[in-house]
Amino acid sequence: MRVRIGKALLYGSGLTVGSGLGYSLYQSEGDPNNVGAIRFGRAAWAVAKIGFDYKRTLYTGEVIDKDVYEKAKCECHLRSAQELLKLCCANGGVFIKVGQHIGALDYLLPEEYVNTMKVLHSRAPEMPLEDIYSVLNQELGQDPTELFASFDPVPLGTASLAQVHKAVLHTGEVVAVKVQHKYVRKHSFVDIWTCELLVRMVKVAFPQFSFMWLADEMRTNLPLELAFTQEAQNSEKVARIFKDYTWLKVPKISWRLTTDRVLVMEYCPGAHINDVDTLKSEGIDVFEVSRKIGQMYSKMIFDDGYVHCDPHPGNVLVHKNKAGVTQVVLLDHGLYTQLNNKFRYDYADFWSAIINRDVEAIKVAADSLGVGNLYGLFACMVTARSWTSIQKGVDVAERSASESAEIKANVTLYLKEITDVLAFVNRQMILIFKTNDLLRGIESSLGTKNSMSSFIQMSRSCLRVIQEKQLLEATSSFARWRVNLRGRWAQFRISCYEVFLYLYWSRLGKTLRLRG
Repeated sequence: MRVRIGKALLYGSGLTVGSGLGYSLYQSEGDPNNVGAIRFGRAAWAVAKIGFDYKRTLYTGEVIDKDVYEKAKCECHLRSAQELLKLCCANGGVFIKVGQHIGALDYLLPEEYVNTMKVLHSRAPEMPLEDIYSVLNQELGQDPTELFASFDPVPLGTASLAQVHKAVLHTGEVVAVKVQHKYVRKHSFVDIWTCELLVRMVKVAFPQFSFMWLADEMRTNLPLELAFTQEAQNSEKVARIFKDYTWLKVPKISWRLTTDRVLVMEYCPGAHINDVDTLKSEGIDVFEVSRKIGQMYSKMIFDDGYVHCDPHPGNVLVHKNKAGVTQVVLLDHGLYTQLNNKFRYDYADFWSAIINRDVEAIKVAADSLGVGNLYGLFACMVTARSWTSIQKGVDVAERSASESAEIKANVTLYLKEITDVLAFVNRQMILIFKTNDLLRGIESSLGTKNSMSSFIQMSRSCLRVIQEKQLLEATSSFARWRVNLRGRWAQFRISCYEVFLYLYWSRLGKTLRLRG
């Protein structure tokens, strides 16, 4: 009797699971990749493999030969990063987003992970054209041939959550059509839950590391990014904020054809900001581009506190308009964050302390941002400079290959401490890390590091914020006059330093032997 009951339960369970998977497969239009259980299983298997690899390679006993251990660690990082990349590409959607986030944290995570994941910024999996047409039909209630006079089947770009195609309306207007991946909204809840569970599993297996900040970021931000009407509103808001920056172009929205899953906007031509060959072939001054990008992000962070949350080169285009003016085109406005005033003031104090090489002030400001005793490492993470260079002055300490090598080595050496900083620091700071990495990457690609454009623009904006804070604290007209005078003098000194840098790195500087 017990055997028969056991068999009945076994067969019943099998039938239930099989029926459930069959129904899920039916609901997913026959594609097993769209079944939640399969996606979760794939993710769990990949994380288990990575965890086992680390345990076997790095935690099997006492380290005898440090060089051999470091080599094994780098190789393990690379194998794990490649395994994670395969998972991201297989599951797509949210997992691509996580991979892109990792790829944007240069100087904060091991370079094996960053370099491996960076490919996702430009090589996200492509959605079939029939899926594009299906979403357009569902959202706009018409066949794409009725909506558009022409629709380019080759995408302009493919991202983690959507794909963009060039099209022409029946009015003759050229537009860019952003279409959400067909299943990404359906998968989002399960995928976020999966990411959070797997991060918790990593925490159990490796208690010395904490990556919950990554899961928290995804859980908070993804619902906002999946609402394209919100992106359209963000786009119009940032266009108003930067209305006086005539060189900045934000595509106009076609609201008639915009829903939560479809966004139709003005088509803006241009080369990606890291496509140096194209920029130079069009006669675009890369130093001017670098300066404008520094101005734009400095205004976002310090002046307005309204910051673009997905800063990577694929979202920034550059071209010359008909008047010959170099324009910067800012794309993908799906996610912005509003920095509060306290954070703006604390971060400005921290940046000011770095400029003034004031270690005690760095410590105090870092503590206000939630970092505590890790202030030295935090300063290195913000500036991507060594502690020696920070103490000497990042404005006078020349970058060198040995310093870059030291920083990259320290990322691996202090990985636990770096994850601690990311776990403890004010959540708004995670975005600033990504923005700083973007600016450094752009300067590196454009070959404009020596101009220190982003450092100068950040310094200008930082001093304006400090002046704003001091004016609020001033109790008399004379005190406000002194604050304004000091502010003008500080801006004048930066202008002089900017002229000096221009001369120092010019041919004239070499002729006058300002440098060796």
